[in-house]
Amino acid sequence: MRLIATFFTLLALIATGLAGKGLHAALSDPTPAVLPLKVPASIETASKQKGADTMTQWPPLFGEPQPPAPPTPAQPVVQTAVEPQPPAPPPVPLESMGYALTGVVRAGDAVWGMVSHPTGDQILRVGDQLNDKMAIARIDESGLWVDVGDEQTELLGFAE
Repeated sequence: MRLIATFFTLLALIATGLAGKGLHAALSDPTPAVLPLKVPASIETASKQKGADTMTQWPPLFGEPQPPAPPTPAQPVVQTAVEPQPPAPPPVPLESMGYALTGVVRAGDAVWGMVSHPTGDQILRVGDQLNDKMAIARIDESGLWVDVGDEQTELLGFAE
């Protein structure tokens, strides 16, 4: 059994040496061997007529390069007469909607405002919605500042 293993080991060693010698010869040869290719006659005649350079170029993917176009002149802006809009009606005061500030709670950095309304009391902080169109902008010692729209704020203060 050892004799068979030794025989196949020597056989594999000889095959590895021959393969290594062939690899060394292939890598050290400056001119690699080229396999002959069979090229169809139509391509051979086309390459002879057009030249070899045109056959190796790829067609342009995005079209032919074009020189930059001159800038187009800016069109004049036509001013149209704008009819003056009637001023927007003033916002309804918060007190007339039934809102009343009942207290302000401060705990560390957090501040809450307690607002009473006929539909129920609410505890709000900055960013909460008072109703569909109004949000709390800030809370300070004077009361709640409510964003009533158009970058306007209204004070919902304590009842006197």
